[in-house]
Amino acid sequence: MRRCFYLLGTIVLLVSCAVGAPPHKYAFADDGKSLALLSDGRQMLSYRYAEMPAPEGVRAVYARGGFIHPANTPSGFVLTEIQPPDHRHHYGIWNPWTRVEYDGKVYDLWNLGDSLGTVRAGKVFPSRNRRGCGFEAELEHVAFTPGGEVVIMKERWQVFARETRDGFLWDFVSTLTPSTDKPVTIKAYRYQGFCIRANACWTKDNCSMMTSEGVERPGIDGSRARWIYLNGATGPASSGGFLILAAPENYNAPEPLRIWDEKANRGRGDVFVNFCPAKTQDWNLEPGKSYRLSYRVLAFDNRMDPEKAERLWREFADSAKGVTQ
Repeated sequence: MRRCFYLLGTIVLLVSCAVGAPPHKYAFADDGKSLALLSDGRQMLSYRYAEMPAPEGVRAVYARGGFIHPANTPSGFVLTEIQPPDHRHHYGIWNPWTRVEYDGKVYDLWNLGDSLGTVRAGKVFPSRNRRGCGFEAELEHVAFTPGGEVVIMKERWQVFARETRDGFLWDFVSTLTPSTDKPVTIKAYRYQGFCIRANACWTKDNCSMMTSEGVERPGIDGSRARWIYLNGATGPASSGGFLILAAPENYNAPEPLRIWDEKANRGRGDVFVNFCPAKTQDWNLEPGKSYRLSYRVLAFDNRMDPEKAERLWREFADSAKGVTQ
């Protein structure tokens, strides 16, 4: 069973704060390419702000930054995968849009190989308080128009992580704002938005999924849900996984899901999970307005069950629009 671990950066800013008993010590680690969020020296997640080059022998158009990888469980198991051979444009946990209409034309900001657009990372602003640590990040959604590159949307991520009795818990808030005087329409399409490409060690043979509606993996794709979790093997005698909670205020909630079923990737059944608010209907973004999507992710060891997932979703839904900072 493959387990992946990553060396942390060399610049460490220690932050001590009391969270329950015993208190956790939070830290940032920045190596000039990625910002890692740590709890007691263990990596909760890392945000890659520098452009990740395309793998050797792969076209340069597949390079990009602005994604989360690795995301870890408390035991150190890596949940995410980037640049897999079958989909070089998959980047851990990321938030691109596949069919974006701007100025009368439709652009693809997800499938990098089509050379119609991309997402570029900008400035990063670390933050902390007594309960955890996080960051804000600027991103630009770029359309490759006939007249040249145009930034058609600006995006701001707010990510805040902490350790709880259930695992590493972190909030992800994305705010999209059209950046010209023209509207942007995210056209209905089967996959786009907040998603995770999971560790390649997970296949149809060693993991399972469940949604808030009691639907298991064979029936999830195209269904709607408030939450989804995965339980999977992390070693010969260990398990872990992730739970994703979607805020009730999100567009088109409860959001449609796009997942790969057991037949994906030539029958391997690799794990891809996507909350897709514009799967079934267009999403119109007007100039001068901002649009927000909020999710909460729990990275856990051992196993998740529906009762715990529902409890965590209700706590999330009852919080101030899903934000705990």
